[in-house]
Amino acid sequence: MHLFKFFNNKWSLSFCTACFSLTASSLMADNVPSSISAFDWTIAETLLSLEPDSALLGSIDAFHTWTGDEYKDSNIVDIGTQTFPNMELLSSISPERILLSPSQIRLGQRLRSIAPITIIESYPYNNDISDNTWKRLERFTLEIGTAVNRTEKAEQSVSGTRSHLESLRSNVPPQRPLLIVQLVTEHHVRVYGKNSMFQGVIKQLDLSNAWTKKTNQWGYTLVSIRELFNVGEARLVVLESATPIGIENRLETSGIWQYLPSVQRGDFILLPSSFWIAGTLPSAQRFANSLVRALQSHRPT
Repeated sequence: MHLFKFFNNKWSLSFCTACFSLTASSLMADNVPSSISAFDWTIAETLLSLEPDSALLGSIDAFHTWTGDEYKDSNIVDIGTQTFPNMELLSSISPERILLSPSQIRLGQRLRSIAPITIIESYPYNNDISDNTWKRLERFTLEIGTAVNRTEKAEQSVSGTRSHLESLRSNVPPQRPLLIVQLVTEHHVRVYGKNSMFQGVIKQLDLSNAWTKKTNQWGYTLVSIRELFNVGEARLVVLESATPIGIENRLETSGIWQYLPSVQRGDFILLPSSFWIAGTLPSAQRFANSLVRALQSHRPT
C-alpha cells in the first residue's frame, strides 16, 4: 500500500484501501474450510493429490503451468509467493498446519506464530541418494499423509501408482537406453539421471537411462548439447518446458540438434509439459503415461 504524503484527500483513500484489504482477507478467511499450507511445490503436489479440504499455496499460476493444470479445480487459495507470502492473509485464514521442506527451516521461524509447523523429513530431493528414488517418493507420500491425517489416501496413492506402472510396464516395446533432456537454451540442456523422478519412473518400467554421470539434488546435470553426442546409441526424450525456448518442435532443422544420432534416426520423442520436474507420485504417473504413449506411437523402424 502506498503512503500519500502530500494531499490530505489521498490519506482518506489510503485508509479506505487498507480497510478494504483487511475486510477482503477476513471474508476470505471466513470462507476457507480447514486448510493446509505448503511453500514447496513438491510438497504441494503430494498434498493436493490427497484431496485436503483446502490448500494454501504460493505462486499458484506458475504451479499450474508446471503441473499441466492438473489441480485447476482444487480448492486452492493464493497466498502470494513461496518466498514472501502474504502474512496478513495467512494469519487471517489461520491454517490447520504448515508443511515445509528441511531447507525451509528459516521460513518456518517466520511462520510458527501462525500455525503448527511440520518439517517433512523424508523430502525426496536432497544430496543423500543412498537409496532408490522410488522408495523415497513413496516414503515422502506416506509422511505427508500422516502429517495431514490422510493416511489411507496416501497408502492408496502409493499402491495405486505402483499398480498403474506395473500395468504400463507390460505395454512398453523393447527400447534403446533413454536420454531424458530439457532445453535451457538452444545449446544447453538439463539431462536427467540418478536422483530424478524420471529415473525412478523408467526403472519401474524396466527401461534404462543412458545418462550415468553425476547429477545434482534434483537429479539433473546441466551440459552443452555437444556432450549428448557421447551417448549416441540412446533414444532422445525431450521434455517440453513450461517456458519452451521455441525449437522443441523443429529439432530436425535446428543447428547442431539435427546432427544428433537420435534425431537423424528419427526415433526421438517430445513430451508435453504436464509434470513438475521435482514432482512426486502424481507427476510420475503423468510422465509414465505420456512416455509409454509416445513409445507405443513412435516405434523405431
